[in-house]
Amino acid sequence: MNLKDRELLQDFLDLMVAYIQNNPLENDAVVNYYNYQALEKKFDTNINTQGLSEKDLLATVEAYLQYAVRTIHPQFFGKSYGAYTVPSLMGEILSAVTNTSIATYVGAPSATVLENALIQKMAGLVGFQNGDGIFLTGGTQANLVALLCARNKVLPLVKQKGLQQNNLVFFISDQAHYSFISAANILGIGIDNLVRVPANKQGQMNVVALEQAIVTALNQGKMPFFVAATSGTTVLGAFDPIDKIAAVTSKYNLWLHVDAAYGGSFLLSDRCQSWFDGSELADSFAWDAHKLMGIPLPCSVILTKNKGVLYEGCTTCDVSKASSYIFHEYDEAAYDLGKKSLQCTRKVHVLKLWLAWKYYGDHGYGQRMDRLLELAEYAEKQIRTLHNLELVFPRISVNICFRYRSPLVTDLDSFNRRLRNHLIQQGKPFLNYSTFRDQGFLRINMINPDCCERDIDDALETIITEAKAQEESS
Repeated sequence: MNLKDRELLQDFLDLMVAYIQNNPLENDAVVNYYNYQALEKKFDTNINTQGLSEKDLLATVEAYLQYAVRTIHPQFFGKSYGAYTVPSLMGEILSAVTNTSIATYVGAPSATVLENALIQKMAGLVGFQNGDGIFLTGGTQANLVALLCARNKVLPLVKQKGLQQNNLVFFISDQAHYSFISAANILGIGIDNLVRVPANKQGQMNVVALEQAIVTALNQGKMPFFVAATSGTTVLGAFDPIDKIAAVTSKYNLWLHVDAAYGGSFLLSDRCQSWFDGSELADSFAWDAHKLMGIPLPCSVILTKNKGVLYEGCTTCDVSKASSYIFHEYDEAAYDLGKKSLQCTRKVHVLKLWLAWKYYGDHGYGQRMDRLLELAEYAEKQIRTLHNLELVFPRISVNICFRYRSPLVTDLDSFNRRLRNHLIQQGKPFLNYSTFRDQGFLRINMINPDCCERDIDDALETIITEAKAQEESS
C-alpha cells in the first residue's frame, strides 16, 4: 500500500469512527429521509471517465452516511436487525481485508477451522449431537436449502432427472416467512403446493389443523414431505410448539425444519429454553446471528441433525465433473466446505460471529438476550399505561404490537399506517407497520440492548405527540 492509499484509508476509517460515535446522540434522527426523486438529486450517480480525487471520494462517502438509515440508533425499532458490536465489526473488516472465499480448505484454512467449530457449537445448542451446517447469506437461503435437502431425500433422482411429475406438498404456518413461497417457486414445487396452516390467537401454528391438512393432502393423492415450524415469527415474535409439531411429522415421516432465523439466538438465554422444546427432533434448523446477536448483515447458518445431508442436497460433484477445476484430491479435501454449499464464492461470514462470541462468551450473550426481553417488557408496560396507545396483542418475545387510538379516529388501520410513514419522514422513531388477522398496527422490534428506558419513553411520547398533530390536521 502506497502512502496515498494509506492516508485515504485512514481518513475513511476516521469517518467511520465519527459516524459510529455520533449515532446515539439524543437529537440525531434515525434517518434523514427524502423521497426517491429528491434523494437521487443529492448524489452524482454518474461514473466519470476520469474518476474522482481522494477528497471528492470521501465527500461521496459522507453523503452516503448523511442519508443512510442509522441502524445502531437507539430508536431504530423497525427491523429485526440493527445494532452491531465492535468485535463483530472487527470480524467484518478482517474478512474484507483477507478477502478469501471459503470454498476449499486450501484457499481458506483458518476460516474453515473456525466455521466448523462454530457450526458444532450452534448445532449442540439446538440439540444436534452429530450435527452439520454451513454459513449462508440469510434465513431465506437457509430455508431454501432445507427444503432442497428434504426434496432430494424424498425424491433421490430429482437432482439428476428433474421433477418428472410434481405431487409434492409442504406445510408452513400462515405466519411463516415469505421465503418459503420463493423456495416453492425456485425448486419447482409450485406455490400452489404450499399449504399455509392457520395460526392460533398467539400466532403459533395450529397443530390440529396441521395434521388435518396433511391427511387432506394424502387423500388427494399428494406427497407431503416437509413441515416448517417457526421460532420467532416476523410480526408477533411467536414460537411454534416444536415438540408437538415433531409428533406429527414423525407420525407421517415428514422432514421437520425449524425456521429460527429471528428467534434462534434466544437459545443463549436460560429463561427461554422452553421455547425450543423438541428442537433436537428437527431435521434442520435456520438461525440468523445478524438479527439479535449484534452481527453485521449477513450472518446466518443452516444446521442439520445429521452429517452428509447438506452434501447430498447441495453438491453436484457426484453427478458432474464441471467443478473439478476447484475441488481436487489432497489430504484436507474432506474439509472443502464448498462441496456442501449452493455457492462457490462465499464470504467468510463466520469471523463476525466468531470474534463477537469469543469476546462476550455464552454468559455475555445470555445477558444480551435477557436485556432485550427486559426492554421489551418495559415498552409493553409503558404502552399499557398510556391512554392514547393500545396494545393490540400481548407481547411474546421482543416484538411489541400496538397502535394509537382516539375516539376522533374512525379508521385506525389507515391512520396508524400514515402515522408510521410520517414518523419516518420526521426522522424518529423508526417503527414498522404490520397486520395480523386483518388488523393493522405499529410494531417495535427490540433488538438493541444499548437502547435504554428513556429512549423508549421518548419514542412513545413522540408517537403520541405526532399522532395528535396528525389528528388535528386532518
